[in-house]
Amino acid sequence: MRFIRPVIYSAMAVVIGTSALLLTSKQAISQTDSANQVHPTAYIETNEVSASFKVGGRVTEILVKEGNSVKKGQVLARLQSTEIEAKVAQAKAAVSLAQGKIAEAEGASATAHAKKQQGIAGVNVTADTAEQQVAQAQAAVSAAQAKVDALHNGARPEEKKQAEIQLKATTEVYTIAEQNLNRMNAMLEQGLVSQAEVDKVKVSYQEAKTKRDLAEQQYNMSNQGPREEEIRGAEAQLEQAKAALKLAEANRATVQVKQGDVAAAEAAVQQAQGAIKSAQSGEQQAKAAQMEAETYLSYTELLAPTDGIILSQSAQVGELVGSGFPVFSMESTDTRWVKFYMPETAVAGLKVGNKVNMTLLSTGEKVEGTVSTVAAAPDFAVKKATQTSGETDIRSFGIKLELNQLPDSATTGMTLQWNGKTEG
Repeated sequence: MRFIRPVIYSAMAVVIGTSALLLTSKQAISQTDSANQVHPTAYIETNEVSASFKVGGRVTEILVKEGNSVKKGQVLARLQSTEIEAKVAQAKAAVSLAQGKIAEAEGASATAHAKKQQGIAGVNVTADTAEQQVAQAQAAVSAAQAKVDALHNGARPEEKKQAEIQLKATTEVYTIAEQNLNRMNAMLEQGLVSQAEVDKVKVSYQEAKTKRDLAEQQYNMSNQGPREEEIRGAEAQLEQAKAALKLAEANRATVQVKQGDVAAAEAAVQQAQGAIKSAQSGEQQAKAAQMEAETYLSYTELLAPTDGIILSQSAQVGELVGSGFPVFSMESTDTRWVKFYMPETAVAGLKVGNKVNMTLLSTGEKVEGTVSTVAAAPDFAVKKATQTSGETDIRSFGIKLELNQLPDSATTGMTLQWNGKTEG
């Protein structure tokens, strides 16, 4: 027995040593395989976005439903826009009115400038140019005579046409103002607006009515012909021009021009220039109001913020929604991505921009992605070493891939398997 025990002990030692050697070799091989043969899986993911109106109002149209695919900029829904459309029309009318004031101011400027030039010419007249004064006086007689003849003949067709156009333009502005006043009175009865707002619109209505009435009077005058007092005034001007001609002929040597006439004409020119600038400023303000109204009108259409699929709908036709209320929830299809979690032994040398091959498990199709981020996972994802000799802690890394092109069969949520980095 004394000889058998040592033999048994020796045999046991050999068995234990051999087992330890095989276990150590197996662990080493296992670690090497895990470093080189990692094939984790992850899900296709995308961003979820909300589609909301920029202004609040009552929904009048819903143009898509859950599950529909939509393109960026596609109209998804509309709000009630009657009031805003009226404001756009009112703003356009204000622009037209401002442009009319600019034309009127430019005409006054041209007249004032002409008077200034006449005054300057008068200052430079001397006794040597008295004959020119006579000629001018004769021209004035001719002009006065032509005016008298024109008054006897009545308004020209062009003047009648201009009066008709002015009447039509002011009538359109008056009609819009009247519609706005009626609409505001109706809203006042419903308690939707204040009396102050109605009064403000009423002022615009009175102004439009006054201008329409003046234009109507002008139109009637152009069709009825000149009044008797206008004819008498023109004839008096003719007689005055004839008297001036006689005076010029009698006073060739004593021509006298007042410097004050030139100064007055210059002041009139400056005043006309100021009126032009004021009218141009009014036009800019009217255009800004028109642009603002048109911008608000565009806000009554809800546009898709991105290409995607409608996931859910949170409002129905007829409901009031506030600004920023998420009417639709969408799954964006602009960019899809996937995120793998892998041990550091498998991501060594992997960099942003590398191409990675994957397999779509549901169909077996190959998919390629581009590494966008390589980031260490939180501490709880660290694989701690056991007491076995030779093991070390292994940390996990999150690898995010942008999916370059997915097959038509792939949808969000499907599983991709990591095959490895593309060579080259």
